[in-house]
Amino acid sequence: MFLAIAAYIIHLFTFSPMFEEASKRRFNYYLLILNALPYIPAVSAMPLPLLAYLITLTAVVFSIAAGGRIRTPVGYVAGLALYSSLALPMRYLLGTPTHVEMLFYSLYIVYFVTFALYVESRLAFRSVDPSAPLLFWTPLVSYISISHPPYLIALVEPTWLLIQNYRHNAKVSTISDIRKMGRRVLASSVLFTALAIAAASAGVRLIP
Repeated sequence: MFLAIAAYIIHLFTFSPMFEEASKRRFNYYLLILNALPYIPAVSAMPLPLLAYLITLTAVVFSIAAGGRIRTPVGYVAGLALYSSLALPMRYLLGTPTHVEMLFYSLYIVYFVTFALYVESRLAFRSVDPSAPLLFWTPLVSYISISHPPYLIALVEPTWLLIQNYRHNAKVSTISDIRKMGRRVLASSVLFTALAIAAASAGVRLIP
């Protein structure tokens, strides 16, 4: 538990600065090592595909940052994908997760990547197609909900929001409208997380 808390605190204060440094062509190995250090005890327990995924995604985000594209839609979505994906190795610090737990954390990652795409598709100064978040969301959550049907209750509201965005795609451009959208997405994420935890708890405890 201590290592998981330590990892969270380290990420909170050093994750963004690490990629800001990379965007200036300054690769800070100390920050990279500091962020990776808490996970060393969990490496042996993590499946090889998960390790490969995390290493590849980290390399991709560093590449995007080094190319000066960290503040573009690609950089924003990839960065959020990496940040949310850290929930998986963090969970391994607490022990090996069950299949239902892995589905929960996968759903968590899919949700936040999808809604990063959703936000980008709503911004008037971006050109992300509104079908992108829905196309990313649908096949993955379909598999997850079939694997553990209680998750369906958490998927209704975000799925409706994505469909509405695809049908109408109301663009926002003013600061007040962007803030309003942000509050709506925050409320959605809180509801989704609460319902997903409740659904996962129907089959397994999330933390031993």
